Amino acid sequence: MTAEATTFKIIPLSLALGAEIRGLDLSGPLDGETVAALRAAWLEHLVLLFRGQALDVEAQIRFAGYFGEPSEPRSGGGRDLDPRILLVTNIREDGRPIGVLPDGELQFHSDSAFLERPLMATVLYAVEVPGRGGETLFANAYRAWETLDAAQKRRLEGRHALNVYDYATQVKAGTLDRAGLPQAVHPVVRTHPETGRKALYVNRLMTEEILDVPPADSAALLDTLFAAIERPDRVYKHSWRKSDLVIWDNRCAQHARRDFPSDRTRLMRRVGIVGDVPV
Repeated sequence: MTAEATTFKIIPLSLALGAEIRGLDLSGPLDGETVAALRAAWLEHLVLLFRGQALDVEAQIRFAGYFGEPSEPRSGGGRDLDPRILLVTNIREDGRPIGVLPDGELQFHSDSAFLERPLMATVLYAVEVPGRGGETLFANAYRAWETLDAAQKRRLEGRHALNVYDYATQVKAGTLDRAGLPQAVHPVVRTHPETGRKALYVNRLMTEEILDVPPADSAALLDTLFAAIERPDRVYKHSWRKSDLVIWDNRCAQHARRDFPSDRTRLMRRVGIVGDVPV
């Protein structure tokens, strides 16, 4: 199936990953042929960008549904929104954030890796952006795995790692009190259920340790893997514009957020897509 047959264009965003889709209006329903072509482009490029989309909550959820089942976040949507919507924003009312992850940077991670069934994908829509800062960095975890040498790959095969939820603690090693925090054990290397390709599935924000490895060796190995994932030639930096919609594949791509001025409003609507148990 070609992009021309479905009246949209695919424009690569970087050599690492990502593509912009041009020529589609997502405010209304899409036909089955277009959805199939979009899914194929997504599996190839890992991240898809749609600029200039005027989307209400219903349209965003409908779009997410083309890729899987929209999830209901643990913390709720806020502002009496549909429970499948999560606000990512620094807006505060009576001194309290109306959403989640309000301020500052976030290190590289794969969404909800601390759950037994992490999100398969994330759909993020820019309602208001700060003008500068707040960029999202996307990293290609396929490439991180594929460029390891044979000895490194043998060392990682069959290994598992512990992933812990605590977004407030950016540097966790040796300092994180895990008691009572959501956590899950996943393979260090996961196989994508649709493409069959392998990707590194450890991340700087959530992965605490590689199991059954001495602590010092685990820390050193994780530092090596984080560096492999975050190499600049494996990263696409997305500078947000109002009305951007981005969908990314959490099974093979990681993302990070850069800092932004605390006095500038950033309001994003997020829809997560239910995933499976990593293998």
